[in-house]
Amino acid sequence: MNFHYPISRPLAADLSRRHALQTLGGLAGAGFMGAASGAGEAHAGLVKGSDEISIDLSDPAQNLRSYIRLQGNLDSSKVSVGYYSGTIYNVVGDWKKVTPLCGLSGIGVRRIEPQPENKYRVFNRELAFYSDIKTGEFVDVWDNPLNNETVEVLPIQNMTVNAEIAPIFEFDMEGTIVRRPFNPPWEILNGSALALFEVHQELKSELQPDEWPRESSGPMMRISELFHRHCRASDLENQDLTSIPYVGTWMRLAPYLPWMLMGQTEGHLFYRCSMHKFTRVEDLPKAFLTKAEREYPDFLEPPKPESWGTPNNSSFNVYKELRSPASRGGQG
Repeated sequence: MNFHYPISRPLAADLSRRHALQTLGGLAGAGFMGAASGAGEAHAGLVKGSDEISIDLSDPAQNLRSYIRLQGNLDSSKVSVGYYSGTIYNVVGDWKKVTPLCGLSGIGVRRIEPQPENKYRVFNRELAFYSDIKTGEFVDVWDNPLNNETVEVLPIQNMTVNAEIAPIFEFDMEGTIVRRPFNPPWEILNGSALALFEVHQELKSELQPDEWPRESSGPMMRISELFHRHCRASDLENQDLTSIPYVGTWMRLAPYLPWMLMGQTEGHLFYRCSMHKFTRVEDLPKAFLTKAEREYPDFLEPPKPESWGTPNNSSFNVYKELRSPASRGGQG
């Protein structure tokens, strides 16, 4: 695994939700991974030029507690729902126009259990549907304009994406014990607080091209995710609030999805989504909630406590479980 810390990288992770330790495995999936570029370690916790705030965000314990309140709820009896919706674009070469391919709408349903020593266990479950770029309707089959094939869509359906988060992480990276503080940057301006998170990774693909020639983009994958979450600075400072509302954006750079059957074709995907936080699934957009209740009702609640310690899911290992390698001439 290859991790970079231009300003503040809480630690290792997902990369995996896909491969890593239980304590780190769900971090990106649960939104607790990140690094922000463009500044130095001296500004970790609070971006230079920010307004003063009563919370010491340079202290990993206070930073983590603030982010837990933003992402979920300190009250372990309460569930938080992170909703995102936007567009996936096709990117090829250095000069070709970027073009929209399809829509994406999804949720992360999570519950958080505070632990001793300022640690937190995050129980998270993910579900997302793809939609037609013109009509906005959710689709089960998709006409891929890049290879002129009709392909069977596979929704994101990660039953377990759990993680334990601590102010100071310890993890084994290639035989060396590494310690990293939880100190991602925040920007406080004119009564508004902005939490900045990025993760940039290169990792071995779970779908190797010798076995999955049409689904795999190659032996290695490059994935970047960028999260911006906005909230009121007054909510952040109000320690009586166990949960803080936010709106934000999520962007992602990633290979073509396995079900698109693009193989090792040149190009990749760029995602741009808005994000909202809800306190109950009933507040989700009607079309999404209706489809989820009808087809994936178990994904409208977080994992049970007994799921702790079980392997995490990712879109790639779920694909391996549910699909077989496609034939050269079609879906197979």
